[in-house]
Order: sequence, then structure tokens, then C-alpha cells
Amino acid sequence: MQRQTATLTSNSGLKVILWVLVAIYTFMLPDAIIVYRDIVGAFGQAAAGKVPLMIVVTVGTAYALAVILSQKSFKNLLYLVPCGVIAFLITKLVDNPNKHIHIPEYILMAWLLFAVLSRDYKGKGLFILIFIYATLLGVVDELEQGINPARFYGLPDMMVNSASALIGVFTIMGLKNVVATDWAWTSHLKEYKDFIGLGALGFAGIVTMCAYLFRVQASGKFWGVYPEWLLIWNILYLVLAPAIVVYRSILHKNRQVAEDKKDALISPGTRTARLWIYPLLVILFYMHSLVIYIAISGVKFD
Repeated sequence: MQRQTATLTSNSGLKVILWVLVAIYTFMLPDAIIVYRDIVGAFGQAAAGKVPLMIVVTVGTAYALAVILSQKSFKNLLYLVPCGVIAFLITKLVDNPNKHIHIPEYILMAWLLFAVLSRDYKGKGLFILIFIYATLLGVVDELEQGINPARFYGLPDMMVNSASALIGVFTIMGLKNVVATDWAWTSHLKEYKDFIGLGALGFAGIVTMCAYLFRVQASGKFWGVYPEWLLIWNILYLVLAPAIVVYRSILHKNRQVAEDKKDALISPGTRTARLWIYPLLVILFYMHSLVIYIAISGVKFD
């Protein structure tokens, strides 16, 4: 029993570390341009523009070697086809070469999310969830760039981030075996109706918020452009989110304590349902917080 408890504690600790790594990586992404500019300064724009392509080719070669060395079917190499097509389209449709660095950035993002989510999520829906979270974190990246001097908030970048994350998902599918399971875990979602409602409210607000921030960007000012009703929506979400969390913790205190003490008894379905809800709520909370920060600080949003 003690060994099992120690194993569970160790596993929980590792998951916390991995989530922290995902958060730190997301926070650092807007500053990756600094490294790129240093490369431009040292070797010139032409050479720097080839760096993302070199990284992608290196990653693709490493993937092929990994497939061969792991003695997987050569059919797994076919996953390189959509990866190559997506990378090619990005490089051809996006003229600015410093945007191409998003390709390796979000391949790595997908793998970081796989590292943490796969510890509890055993079904093939894992790939969908990785793509969803990587896409949302790509939007977070753009919001952070909007308040970062000399960086810009843009829809094309969001699309590149998502497409690059999809490349990462394809490489994971080719190298990692995921148990095929049904979607029976969805029956556990009924236990989290309040959180699902909160997530729907938060997500709808984010979609609307992102649209209005383009107007803020174009006008160069926040107040008078960003609607007050939407700002109230942002604030409401920030108030409701912790309030509902506290309410649930009080209402289900005894059951939650029992689950925490006997973590092994939590069904895989419940774990999976939580992975579709908890990280999403945290990401949405942070995105709403960024808008409140813009409103309060008066920082210019570009």
C-alpha cells in the first residue's frame, strides 16, 4: 500500500512538473523572436530564413530513423506525407520567413502536451485533445505577442500555430501506440455540468474577444473600441470561475477528500473527462485575464 501511494505521489508530481513546463514554454514563445533576430544579425536574413526549414528537415529525418529503429511498420512513414504537405503550404503561403519558426515551436508544443496528457488519457481521442489545447495555446501566444513590444497579434499566425501543431500530432500518431478505446468516458461529463457551462461561457467570450482585439489593434487604442459589455463578460468569467471551483469543493468536500486519498480508485473515464475540462478552464481563465490586464495597465496592443 505504501509503495502504491508513493508511486501515485510520484506520478502526480511528474504531471505537475510537465504542466509547469507547458506553461513556461507558452510564456517564452513570444521571446523566441529574440533568438531569431540574433541569427539574422550574425548570419543575415537569407540564412536565418532557412533555419526553420532546416529544423523541420532534421525533425523529419529523426522521425524516419525513429520509425526504423523502433521496428514499426514502414506504413508509419506515411505520416510524413501530410506533415510535409502542411509544412510546404506554410512556407509557400506565409511570405515572412520568421513566421516559419512557428512550425518547430508547435511540433514541440504538441509533444509536450502528449507527455502530460498521455499519463492519464488512454484513448485515441487524445490526439484531438492535444490539437485543441495546442491551438488554444497558440491563441494565448498571439495574445501575449499583442502586449509584447515589437510583436504583433495576428490571425495568420494563429492558423500557422494550429497547422504546425497538427504536424506534431501526426508525428505522435506515427511513433506512439495509443490504446483504442470507446467514448464511454463522456458519460462522466454529467458530473461536471457546471464546469462545462463555465467553459462554454468562457470560450464564447474568447471568440468574441479575439475578434474585437483586431479592432483594438487597428485603432491603436483600447477604451472606446473594446466594448464595455464584453469587458464585463471577461470580468464575470474571472469571478465565476473561482466561485464555482470553491462551491464544488465545499459541496463535494467529503467525496473529493476520499478520492484524493484513494486516487487509484478514480476511474479512467473520470480522469479522461477531467482532462477535457480542467486544463481548458485554466487556459480560458488566463486568456480572459490578459484582456483585463490590457484594460487596467493601458499597455498598447499591437
